[in-house]
Amino acid sequence: MQDSPLDSQSPKQAETVFFGKEMSHWGWIANILGLTFLAVISVAFVWIMSSLPRVEGRVPARGMEYSASITRDDAGIPHITARSGHDAYFAMGWIHAQDRLWQMELQRRIGAGRLAEIVGEAGLKSDRFMRTLGLYRLAQGSLAQLDDPTREALRAYTEGVNAWIDDNRHRLPPEFLLLGFWPEPWNPADSLVWGRMMALQLTADWRDEALRGKLAGRIPAKRLAELWPEATDSPITVAAGLIDKVLATLPETAQPHLASNIVAISGKRSASGAPVLANDPHLPFQAPSLWYLLSVEAPGLRLTGAMVPGIPFHLIGHNGRMAWGTTTTHADTVDLFVENVVGDSSYQNGKGALPFAERQEVIAVKDGQPETLTVRETRHGPVLSELKAGQKDAQVIALKSTALEPDDRTAQGLYRLGRAVDWRSFVGALADFHAPVQNFAYADQTGNIGFITAGRVPLRVKGDGFSPAAGWTNAGDWTGWVPFAKMPQSLNPKSGTIVNANNQVVGAKYPYRLTTRWPEPYRARRFDELLEDQTKLDGTMLRSMQMDAQSVAARELKELLEVPDTLSPQATQAAKMIAAWDGGMGQDRPEPLIFNAWVDKLWTRILADELGEDMASMRAVRPTTLGEILTVNRHWCDDTTTEAAESCDDLVAQTLESAVSELAAKYPGKSATEWRWGDVHQARFAHPVLSRVPILRNLSDSQVPSDGDDFTINRGTFVPGQFTQVHGAGLRVVFDLADLNKSTFALATGQSGNPLSRHYRDLLARWQINDGVTITKPAEGSASISLEPSY
Repeated sequence: MQDSPLDSQSPKQAETVFFGKEMSHWGWIANILGLTFLAVISVAFVWIMSSLPRVEGRVPARGMEYSASITRDDAGIPHITARSGHDAYFAMGWIHAQDRLWQMELQRRIGAGRLAEIVGEAGLKSDRFMRTLGLYRLAQGSLAQLDDPTREALRAYTEGVNAWIDDNRHRLPPEFLLLGFWPEPWNPADSLVWGRMMALQLTADWRDEALRGKLAGRIPAKRLAELWPEATDSPITVAAGLIDKVLATLPETAQPHLASNIVAISGKRSASGAPVLANDPHLPFQAPSLWYLLSVEAPGLRLTGAMVPGIPFHLIGHNGRMAWGTTTTHADTVDLFVENVVGDSSYQNGKGALPFAERQEVIAVKDGQPETLTVRETRHGPVLSELKAGQKDAQVIALKSTALEPDDRTAQGLYRLGRAVDWRSFVGALADFHAPVQNFAYADQTGNIGFITAGRVPLRVKGDGFSPAAGWTNAGDWTGWVPFAKMPQSLNPKSGTIVNANNQVVGAKYPYRLTTRWPEPYRARRFDELLEDQTKLDGTMLRSMQMDAQSVAARELKELLEVPDTLSPQATQAAKMIAAWDGGMGQDRPEPLIFNAWVDKLWTRILADELGEDMASMRAVRPTTLGEILTVNRHWCDDTTTEAAESCDDLVAQTLESAVSELAAKYPGKSATEWRWGDVHQARFAHPVLSRVPILRNLSDSQVPSDGDDFTINRGTFVPGQFTQVHGAGLRVVFDLADLNKSTFALATGQSGNPLSRHYRDLLARWQINDGVTITKPAEGSASISLEPSY
């Protein structure tokens, strides 16, 4: 036998041969480390790839009563066929966990105030806020308020989630590997807490309440009324800095995110003679999308539509007989109360005093020491101003919200909603829908269309609820709710159409106050323009309307932006382009970019001197307010920090010059006609964890050019000054009651939450042009899993 090269080497030699080359001792070490690194990477790769969902075969599942099938279509949308209601909800929990467990984990940790356990100090702000409100404790307590069928559905869903977790600890999503922890068992409260979070996020006026109360200390009442003309109450005096403490407690996870569109067309105005219903809910963009599409069939249960993983009920969908969708009402369901502190542990109540209720919250912090938070509560709710017992501050601020009511039965309303068979049972189900307040549109196969606002809206002793209330009086106290029977509703209106784009849902003679400040009605007005005199409407036409990018707000506001003839040639050209523009916010046009850059600078220039550091809270342009300033309240244009008196005409011209100059620098060598809105206005879908890792960001995040602004039907809400779209219609649905199988669903990103899956972003291109998928029972031979009872 021939000797190997290694055999021929002298033992005294300092080198050895490896792969035919001589290697030093350090070379050996380097190779061992390299091989170890490759082995670790290989194991990690195999572990991560194993997290991709299994889509075929038999799977034993402890807790199933009978076998059930989960069959996926080409888009990864599951269709569940079960032989009992229990197994249907079990299978929903199982498939949600398989596709979106990380999303579910993040949602429940936010709601429970347990983010810092996995991300460290970065999660403390959110945890402090959520622990102060006690949302998770309330969710645990509200389970007992639900009827038996709803509790059983939640328990079966919980069993399904836990069955997947128990059997797939080696197939967890990659986020668990990166952060180094394993999921705890799911609980029904994990499903219920999301609704309470949404009840906070889907009301925005309390932040304006806080800001208005703060500004009252330095801006005259008359000027304040010009910013908020709807308010009728004068703000009370609040201790300096107290509002800042409240605003500082508000984490991104609790920021308000509002909007949505809905249109229902009766048979007399449709091409088929049957109703058509279109809905596109507007919420912050994320990767994966908040929404998850699913179809399920079981005895007494047939549902198709959009769910939020972690919640076992369809929020938008159809049940074979009727379809429904939702928009946000913007009802005033949160109030702030200023409380006078008495001594160390009490607060004023009339002429007497009441003791603060206190509890301790211990927040675990990854790689850090646990933090103990002392939470104080008044009769109006938890104290937000981050004050602890023993401090000598004269006042604190407490928050009262329908999200904090212990007897919330919204889950029960959703359970019953999916089983409604007609308008009467639909309305009956919504009597249990408590928070958040939502507008529901309805259409059924017998030809009816309807609209109803559901949820608890407080009745107050006195006042409009749009200013912090004096807690030591009873003036702002809640005395009950607007009666459900008196909430706005309509069945088969004579117009044959129902439209809501978060615009006002009641007239001047309505006897109750749902809110003080309604959103500006530009999107609803644009719908009215498109629907006027239209007959023979169909799903294709409604899908086209959902993509409409005409901005009524821009169309009206641009007429007020008059500029002199003395501008630079480039600014003069831009002004002429805007004057001839029709207000269309198409991504391939230059005018939306010029207009939004211009108006953004103008709005900031007008208000920044009066608002100072609080300008950030009013950074987004309010077209109605800006229009009033340019035509009536022109004194706002004078800069209070200078001796000279500036006019609105001065600011309009100066901000156009500034905007055009910056755009020219951004696009050197291009004329204004070559600039494009879509270059900066791009819909961004960012993963909450992976987007923070540079190497993984390209794998997890998506960004595509998009149309629209904050006031177009195809909503394109953007970061002020940056113009990246961060909010809009992550889901667009059109239900065709002539044939519900032809209903379409355009979902941003895709069904899977795993960036390695082909279904992570495969629907994004179709969403971009509103080419929705249909959801029908997959054909024979499609990928299918059979969940089998295991004992």
